[in-house]
Amino acid sequence: WLKISSLAPAAIHCTNMAPPPCAAMSSSSKGPPKTLALGRFELMDRLGSGCFGEVFRGIDTATGREVAVKVERVSLRAGQMQLAQEVKVLERLWQNARPQGFAQLLHFSEEGRFNCMVMDRLGKNLEDRLQSCGGHFSARAAVLIVEQVLHCIEYFHSKGLVHRDIKPDNFMCGVGPRQHHLHLIDFGLSHVYYNKKHVQMAKKSLTGTVRYASINAHNCVEQSRRDDLEAISHMLVYFLRGSLPWSGLTARTMSEKCELIRRTKITTPISDLCAGHPQEFEGFLGYCRGLRFAERPDYSGWLKRFGHLRERLGAQEGREIQDHHFDWNEGLDLGPLEPIRYPDAVAQPDDREIRTRWRGLRFVCGRSAQTYQPEPLVVTTAAA
Repeated sequence: WLKISSLAPAAIHCTNMAPPPCAAMSSSSKGPPKTLALGRFELMDRLGSGCFGEVFRGIDTATGREVAVKVERVSLRAGQMQLAQEVKVLERLWQNARPQGFAQLLHFSEEGRFNCMVMDRLGKNLEDRLQSCGGHFSARAAVLIVEQVLHCIEYFHSKGLVHRDIKPDNFMCGVGPRQHHLHLIDFGLSHVYYNKKHVQMAKKSLTGTVRYASINAHNCVEQSRRDDLEAISHMLVYFLRGSLPWSGLTARTMSEKCELIRRTKITTPISDLCAGHPQEFEGFLGYCRGLRFAERPDYSGWLKRFGHLRERLGAQEGREIQDHHFDWNEGLDLGPLEPIRYPDAVAQPDDREIRTRWRGLRFVCGRSAQTYQPEPLVVTTAAA
């Protein structure tokens, strides 16, 4: 965790905040339950762990498919427990819709000393994919990524939320027929942006990952939609270049390093940052940095521009670029794939046609009001 304690950018004080001691779930102590939802979900092997919980591979006994099971101790301090936040965001995203680009919540409950959440199992994240491709992506892969990411973040913003931690690790590929679908994950830092209390103001800390954070986030300004988009732009440049000018900087203290990163972002010309790559990426970063705090981003306009770039790149390659033509899929037999389906239109909270119906949003943190139960028999999936 990185916390920046100052309002004045020139005097930013950064501290490297180590996570609290892990409440490890060792085999010697009573661990999480072996089954959930009256035996419907069975926990199998552990996929990973952290200071705040663990992730297991699970089986949905009703369908036979693999799922992901996240568990965390309820004994953690309130600020450390994140599953309730994840659940509330996913419930909002999946309300009356089957959104593209988000894992489905299948079950959530408190089981003894643990909060347990079951969701779709996903594959590798974009950072893993990048490293498997030699540390950078082609323009073709970058444009395929940005098309899915823009659709995804547009829908996320339509729910009155900003993510505030855009980075390659938080975009994961699907599995099986959906292996070319990208999913946005990790809503622990997500925040409501569209209500009467959300105004542009100074904050005491930077929220997010420093490498991809917007300049306004570095300046400790409240984040809005523009900041998610600028972080996406930084991520795209990272994909194309394989590094960023402010990566790997060294300084005597963390405070000095944070300030050095901020100044490098400000002083590096966008034209230099994007040199040698399609001009759409340079234009997008410049556009994002020029957005005002409450300005509605032109998602559809930029999707069209990147769509034209996709066509040009396809003409250069002598083929029509398909959604699965990522660098990491070259030469592989992917088998049957499920098409990516986007909604025809996504209305934002400040759009005129829905503004009068918007009643404000409650903050999404806190314990879920009730146990989230799975569907009675099977979990349906979209038709292939």
